Amino acid sequence: MWLYTMFLALLAISVCLMPFGSSLKEKTAILMYLSGAAFWIGLIGTIFMAVKINNSRKNSYRFNERFGNHKQLGVVHFLQNTEAIIADIAMFVSIVAFIIAKIWISEIIVSFILLAVFIFSFGMHCMLNGINYRYINYKVRRENEDE
Repeated sequence: MWLYTMFLALLAISVCLMPFGSSLKEKTAILMYLSGAAFWIGLIGTIFMAVKINNSRKNSYRFNERFGNHKQLGVVHFLQNTEAIIADIAMFVSIVAFIIAKIWISEIIVSFILLAVFIFSFGMHCMLNGINYRYINYKVRRENEDE
C-alpha cells in the first residue's frame, strides 16, 4: 500500500512540475525531463502496485474463502471507510476547484496543482473504496494476530 501511495504521489508531483518545466525549457530542459520521467515512473509504478495487490488478493485462499463473494470495484464505490471518505471529499473538492480555476483563473499553475490533487485523490479513492483495500487491512490484521 505504501509503494502504491508513493508512486501515486510521484505521479501527482510530476503533474505539478510540468508547467514549471515548460516555462523553463528555454533555459534548461532538466526540469522538463525530470517531470516526464517522474510521470512515467509514477504511472507505471502505480499500475504495477495495483496489479500486484490485486493478484495477491486473488491468490489469498483465506481471504477469498471469507470474502470471495464480495465484488467491490473501488472506482464505483464511495465513502466505504474513514480513509476513503477523506479521499472522496478531496477528489470532489479538487475537481470542482479545477473546473472553477479553468473558468475564472488564468494562472495555469493553479490548474496543474488542482489537477495533481485530483489525480492523487482519485487514485486513492479507487484503492481505498475497493476490495483490495479490504484485503490489505485483512492481511495486516492477520499478521498482527500471528505476532
